[in-house]
Amino acid sequence: MTRTYWPRRLSRLGVQRNSSVTRFFVLGLIDIFSLIIAWVMIVKWTAHAEGPTALAVLGSIILCQLVIGSALSLYRNRYPIGSALELRRQGIGALIVTALGTVIAAVSELNYELPWFLLAMLTAQVLMIAGRQALRMWLDSRFRPQSGQHVVVVGAGEAGSALISQMLGDPNSGYIPVALVDDDRAKSKSVVHGVKVSGNIADIQSVVDDHGADGVIVAIAQAPAEVFAGLVAHLDLSRTWVRTIPSLADLLSGDVELAGVRDLDVADLIGRQAISSEPEQIESLISGKTVMVTGAGGSIGSELVRLISKHSPGRLIMLDRDESALHSLCLSMDGRALMDSEDLVLADIRDVDALTDVFESTRPQIVFHAAALKHLPMLERYPAEGWKTNVHGTLNVLRCAEAVGVERFVNISTDKAASPSSELGRSKFLAERLTSHFAEETGRPYVSVRFGNVLGSRGSVLISFADQIRRGAPLTVTHPEVTRFFMTIPEACVLVLSAASEGRPGETMVLDMGQPVKIVDIAQRMMTIAGRSCPISYTGLREGEKLHEDLFTPSEGAQRTENGRAWHVAIAALEPAFLDGPQAERTDIREAYESYVVDAPSVVEAAVAEEQSSAAAEAPALPSPSADIAHKPTAPAEPVVSVNAAARLGDGIPMLKEKIR
Repeated sequence: MTRTYWPRRLSRLGVQRNSSVTRFFVLGLIDIFSLIIAWVMIVKWTAHAEGPTALAVLGSIILCQLVIGSALSLYRNRYPIGSALELRRQGIGALIVTALGTVIAAVSELNYELPWFLLAMLTAQVLMIAGRQALRMWLDSRFRPQSGQHVVVVGAGEAGSALISQMLGDPNSGYIPVALVDDDRAKSKSVVHGVKVSGNIADIQSVVDDHGADGVIVAIAQAPAEVFAGLVAHLDLSRTWVRTIPSLADLLSGDVELAGVRDLDVADLIGRQAISSEPEQIESLISGKTVMVTGAGGSIGSELVRLISKHSPGRLIMLDRDESALHSLCLSMDGRALMDSEDLVLADIRDVDALTDVFESTRPQIVFHAAALKHLPMLERYPAEGWKTNVHGTLNVLRCAEAVGVERFVNISTDKAASPSSELGRSKFLAERLTSHFAEETGRPYVSVRFGNVLGSRGSVLISFADQIRRGAPLTVTHPEVTRFFMTIPEACVLVLSAASEGRPGETMVLDMGQPVKIVDIAQRMMTIAGRSCPISYTGLREGEKLHEDLFTPSEGAQRTENGRAWHVAIAALEPAFLDGPQAERTDIREAYESYVVDAPSVVEAAVAEEQSSAAAEAPALPSPSADIAHKPTAPAEPVVSVNAAARLGDGIPMLKEKIR
C-alpha cells in the first residue's frame, strides 16, 4: 500500500493532497517567497528602489505572478511538478510578468535601473524553478520503493526511461533499478531518472555483479534475437533471471507497463517477432462480412477467430469436429462456455452432406480453411487419413465454397508442401493445387498460405522440450544438424489475413521466415532459460522427414511481395476428376502422389509447354511414312494451366521461359 505523507488534520478539514487548492497554496507560496527574496537581494540591497512605492510595485508583481500563473494552469493539476511541460509554461509566465512589472515600475516612477530590475526578476525565476525541483525530489523520495529486486535495465531509450520511471514512481513496483546498459555509444555514461548507464551488453555480468543485481530486464521494444542471445551468452542464468517488456505489437495498444514485464522465452532467442498488422486493411476485409473458420479450435484457427472477432465481422462461423476444442475457444473468448451460439458448428469436413448444410444455411463470404491433420509421423503410418482429410476434406470445403459463391478462400498449408517428402507434405501440396483449380474456375482470390513450425502450437517441439526439461528426461532430437523454420502464432495469423487481402487467385503465399534454426540449439537455449541441464538424445530422422525444409522450389518462380514480408508462388491447378475417391487404397493414393505431386508441372513449365504445343499446331504438317500405322490410345494427359495463370508471375516469366527453352 502506498505510504501517505499528508497530515491527517488537513484531511479531516477536507483539504486533500492532490486538490487544486492545495497545489495553488503550495506552489503559490514558493513563487511569492521567490519574488520577495529576489527583490530583497537585488533591488533592496542595492538601494535602487526603496520606500512604500517599491513595496507597492513588489505587491503588484506578486499579484501578476499569481494571476498569470493561474491563467497558464501552473497552479492546477495539469502539469507534473518539476516537469519539462511545467518549465515551458513557467518560462512563458516569466516573460509576461517581467513585461508587466517593467510597465508598472515605469508608471509608478520608481527610482530603479532597468538592469537591476531584470536581474531581480531572473533571480526570482531561478528560485521558483529550484523550489519546484526540490518539491519534485521530495515527492519522488516518498514514492521510491524501499524494498524489491535490484535490476539492471537493458536499453536507455524511451521504453527504458518509461520503465524506470514507473519502477521509481511506485513503492509497490517490486523493482529497484540500479544500472543501465546500452550498446549505443552516444548514451554511454548518460543518466536516466538518476540511473546511470554503466556499460554495454558485453559487460552485463560485471555490471550485475558490481551492483548486486538480482535480474535483468530488457526494455527494448521489438528487441532482436541477438540482444537476448548476447545476454544468455554473457550471463550466469543460474544466479540471474532475465525478463523483457512486451512486443511492439502489444505496446502499440498502450504504454510500457510493469505488469507487462514477462520472463524470457525461447521465442525471444529464436527472434521470431509478431508482425504488426494493418488494422485498416483487416477492417476493410472483414467488417460486416460473414466469415467462416474451419478447424476453429486448433492453434491457428482459434487465434484467427480471436483476431477476426476484433474487426466487426457481420457473423463469425466457428467450425470444428472437436467439441472440447470449441468449448475451450468459447471459454477463452467470452469467459463462458455455454456453447449455445448458432455460430458454433460441430461438423467434420469429411462429411459432405453436413458441410453442404452448413454452407447453405450460413452462406459465408470469406472462408479460412485451417482444418487439417498435421502430425507427420502419424500420417506416415496412416496415409489414408491424410488423404481423406487434407485432400478430400479440402476438396469438400472448396466445392461448398464454390456452390454458395464464397468471395475469398484461404487454404492454410505448410512449408512441408515444398518439394514434399512426407505424406503430410504431399497431401497439403495437392490441397494447394486443388485450391488453384477452384481459383481458375471461379476467377476469385482462392489462395493458399504456407507456414513453418508454429511456436507454442499443440504438438510444437517447444512443448515437448518443456515437458522433458520439467521431468529431467533426455531431450529427444532427430539429428544434430536438423533445422526448421519457426514463426509465432500471431505472425502466422497476420499472414493469413494478408493473404486473404493481397493474394492473387490460385497462388500460394510464403512468409519470409528468416533463417532456419537448428533444433538442438533450441533445446540448449530452453535448458539455459530453465537453468537446468538434461542430456540430448538423437533418435534419427523419421520416415518422410527432411534434414532441412524448403520454402519453395526454384521452378515455382517465387516473387517478392511489395512489403517484402512474403513471396507470391504460382501453383499449377489440378482437376479434381483425376483424383481417386476418399476411400482409395494405399497403392492408389501412392500412385496419385507420384502423378500429381512428384511429377507435377510448375506453372512456368506448363506455360512453356502450352506455347510450344501451340507453335507446333500452327506449323505446316509434314507427310509421315508411318501415317498409316494405327496409333494406340493413350491416357488423358496431365492437365496444365492456362497462360493466363502463368501470367500471374509477372515480368519474371519471359526469363524463366528462355532458360527452359
